[in-house]
Amino acid sequence: MNVYAYLTLKAWNTGLQLAFGILTTYVFLRILLPDVFAAYILVSAIGAYSSLADLGCSNLIYVSMRKAYLDGEHLGTALEEALAALLTYGAVVLLVLFVVGALIVANVIDNHGRPLNLILYLLFWLLLLPWNIVRTTANAVDLYVPFEVLELTRHLLVTAFLITLLAGLEVREYLIAVNVVWGACFMIAAFYGRRLFDKFGAGKGSIAAAVVRLYRDRLASMKAAAAFNVSAFTIYVFPYFIIPAMSFPRDALVVFDTFYKVGRFGATAYRVAADAFLPMQTRAVHEGRTRDLMSSVGMVLAFQFVIFLVGAICLLAGSDRIFPMLLNGKVEISHAIVLMMVAMLFLELFQLTLEIILINSGLFEPMAKLYVTVVTALGTVALVSYLWELSFPLFLGMYVLVYGVGAILHVPLFLHYFGWQNRVSQTD
Repeated sequence: MNVYAYLTLKAWNTGLQLAFGILTTYVFLRILLPDVFAAYILVSAIGAYSSLADLGCSNLIYVSMRKAYLDGEHLGTALEEALAALLTYGAVVLLVLFVVGALIVANVIDNHGRPLNLILYLLFWLLLLPWNIVRTTANAVDLYVPFEVLELTRHLLVTAFLITLLAGLEVREYLIAVNVVWGACFMIAAFYGRRLFDKFGAGKGSIAAAVVRLYRDRLASMKAAAAFNVSAFTIYVFPYFIIPAMSFPRDALVVFDTFYKVGRFGATAYRVAADAFLPMQTRAVHEGRTRDLMSSVGMVLAFQFVIFLVGAICLLAGSDRIFPMLLNGKVEISHAIVLMMVAMLFLELFQLTLEIILINSGLFEPMAKLYVTVVTALGTVALVSYLWELSFPLFLGMYVLVYGVGAILHVPLFLHYFGWQNRVSQTD
């Protein structure tokens, strides 16, 4: 495996993904009125948050398929389960599209006279859910480079179509084009999938049985994976729902939103290195090669530390210029908040690196217990802040502290499980 070629592809895809998000705001605000753009934001949020319907199922499929692949076992069962999940998520997409589409047509969600445009935009975001299964399957059987090439092509095309809106392309034509791109990507994925099914003798007629295996026979694992995913999501976003109920200044939510986006930007950048080395790490875990695993973790941390240094320097040296420009001078980001941003970026470095390995090695239950504990602790922080009327900076500082404890606890958890695995492999 050429990990650096894969790393380069991941970096390009991440950069294009971030550029697409920024350009969407830039372009849409120049061709749409602000209230119309707000409807598109709402629809995209509904589509993006529908990915929570995954509930960790893709993690289960990855672990099961990756283990069978590395063991050289028959992949038919794992492939049937992946197809079952893909079809289930396709049904979820249709259900959400029907329900939300009805709300758009009925003007409950303001359609501004263009309901079809909003429905097409919703479909564009909803298709990320089944695409998650395509990515998981490709990575599990070492087709990560072809997948990243396909992703790069998709990102380039949708970004190019977005830019052509400034040159006079109609919004509806743009939305049709980006969904056609999705269709082409799924057709290419189907071509690869058909080859895998033929190679490993998976039976499409066994899909009903695969659904039962996936959602009933693995219920305990599914519950743990769901608990982990919901808790991980809650850890990051729960202040959005808590802050409005507090006696904080009116701009507290804007400050937290900025804090959150800095953290998510860092996490997205960190994942470039973490995901690129994951195939090597899962193979090392499977074969009990702890030294190789630790070496790859060190390389990932080195890449990520460079990213952290760049982010920290930009924040500490440029916050006086960056945030006033970004927030149009209407909201102040204090130096204390900036220091918390830097601390959060540093903690995410360790947490994300080890989380990816632990989860993709099938350790759902211990990770779920850790994350549920962190969520409980954050709920206590929110309750104390409400009852004692703590200031917003103190609340945010306690949030970072609890998050930090959870991040640090990844280290003994990682060493415990993979140290144990190493001792067992040496005695066999």
